[in-house]
Amino acid sequence: MRDSNPLASNARYDYERYAKHSFVDGGTTREHRRAILRILTHYIEGGMSFPDVRLGYGQEKITSILSKLDGYMSEFGVDETVEWALSTITSYLEFHAARDMPQPEIAARLEKAIAQAAYTPKAQAGGAEEVTKAQIEEAVDFDYRRFLLTRHSVRQYTDEPLDDATIRKIVANAQECSNVCNRQTIKVYAFNDYGTVQDLLTYQAGNAGFRPEIRTLFIITANMEHMNLIGERYQGWIDGGIFAQTLALSIHAEGLGGCFLNWSVEMEQDMALRARVGIPESELVITFISAGHLKDRFNVPVSARKPVEQVLSLNPPLV
Repeated sequence: MRDSNPLASNARYDYERYAKHSFVDGGTTREHRRAILRILTHYIEGGMSFPDVRLGYGQEKITSILSKLDGYMSEFGVDETVEWALSTITSYLEFHAARDMPQPEIAARLEKAIAQAAYTPKAQAGGAEEVTKAQIEEAVDFDYRRFLLTRHSVRQYTDEPLDDATIRKIVANAQECSNVCNRQTIKVYAFNDYGTVQDLLTYQAGNAGFRPEIRTLFIITANMEHMNLIGERYQGWIDGGIFAQTLALSIHAEGLGGCFLNWSVEMEQDMALRARVGIPESELVITFISAGHLKDRFNVPVSARKPVEQVLSLNPPLV
């Protein structure tokens, strides 16, 4: 219900979503429990990537993972989170065995979990992997500055929508972006049916001048059920923004055009979109992005950037 202060009522709308769907007060849903497993598993993976690994680290967390896996598998079965956790613990044991520090108690519990899952863990699917400088240098041997300078907010497209395979490729590439504790909170709703796209665009206020051109639309959301700290109350926006920008770059990398359509709306508009698309209350709507095939020639805004000196504060004195 609105009160006399629209800002306060909209802030309450956001607060109530986070309070209801995060697990600040303890995890109960499948997504809560999946997130807990991913947080703990990420801790174990991260520990193996330090320059000087403290042997024997994380045993309490591994014990917690294995205990939680028992109940999780009994209730929900085996999914990618279970497989990642089992593979990571397998990698952890192999890492320690190679350094003459076996972990027999953990190994015994892992064996039971593997039997329950009926899954063969793959060490390379979890833990740490070696990467060489040469591999990275080879991968980045292109003009990144030019790549960035040729990405524009494109508002003119051909009349051909992106096909399903291209959409999947773009989203799969965007999934490689950084995210908090590898929780992977993002959901993408993608549409390439013209009538549906045109319907959904009526909920967003910034596309009227080129709406008929848009034949492919992405809506990006972040799941609040993966957040467990008061300090993470804005993490959905952070993860969502990182993912959205990576998706925009993925569109550009395919030689296609895209344009952010911001979702800076009040709660009534947000609720209307949710009802139309079926977006769960637990998900935070981050942004729309339009996409399409490029015309041979088209105009884009110059969008002049500030001097870097206005953006960068290099080694400012501490106070």
